[in-house]
Amino acid sequence: MSAKMVDKKEKKDQIVEAAIREFARKGFSKTTINDIANAAGIGKGTVYEYFSNKEEIVHETFRFFMHSMEPNFQAILISKVPAKEKLRQMLDGFSHSVNSEYHQELMELMFEFWSEAIKDKGSKGVMFEEMTTFYQVYREIFADIIIEGMGDGSFRKDINPRSTAAMIVGTLDGLLVQWILERESLDFQDILKTVTITVFDGITAEK
Repeated sequence: MSAKMVDKKEKKDQIVEAAIREFARKGFSKTTINDIANAAGIGKGTVYEYFSNKEEIVHETFRFFMHSMEPNFQAILISKVPAKEKLRQMLDGFSHSVNSEYHQELMELMFEFWSEAIKDKGSKGVMFEEMTTFYQVYREIFADIIIEGMGDGSFRKDINPRSTAAMIVGTLDGLLVQWILERESLDFQDILKTVTITVFDGITAEK
């Protein structure tokens, strides 16, 4: 990759990371291109060299979010450890993401992504499609692990793996919402431990 290409990628990443900070702080609607430029330490015109409008930046922040999460999920899925350990690692990975100050900004943007996706639902716009794809991939990874565990006898065979995966994802999302709203009063790690115990108690096959 040429130095010029590296510089362009670094500059684009710089803009996206500045946008993430501003979107997390002010929300999509109240953040301006000028805010993003100032946060990135560049001129407004430079932002327009990489993005035509704010909507493009919003979509790029979502793709950045997906890219930052998905490699960890996929690495767990293809690892050689037993299915029960994969599921535990998935839940632990969620915990580590929330503990990371950088990922906390991304997590807080989920409110904004949900809002944009719901607004896009009627027209099936880009954000609706991207958000739908994200949840489909997220559920499918959990479902694949559960199916694997059903095959090796770790998990019960009388459960629907995709319904169970949707339940897990919904529980994690609900926990995330509560934690973002009441961060000072909720012990996220303790609640997630309870979620993990409850999930394993519910799907582990009896010996």
